[in-house]
Amino acid sequence: MRFTLSSIFFLVAGFIFFIMWAVMSYLLDEVHTAFVPYKAGLDTGFADVIDLLPTAFGVICAIFVVTGIVLIFIMDSLADEPEMYWR
Repeated sequence: MRFTLSSIFFLVAGFIFFIMWAVMSYLLDEVHTAFVPYKAGLDTGFADVIDLLPTAFGVICAIFVVTGIVLIFIMDSLADEPEMYWR
């Protein structure tokens, strides 16, 4: 029973993280595309930050996905087994 419950949580969390990643990647790509014509006039450091935004977001999203999966399995492992409920 516990494996199916944690797998359902895993699928839900994975789907939520995927939707968040897809939307935010699209928004960051739009921001990056909007700044491309103005890169020549921007400060060099700011232009580098604009170039690194999509990569940094991908790394942060991967960290959140792994953390979410680990937390789901830890929380599920701390739950009581149905056979061990207090009577």
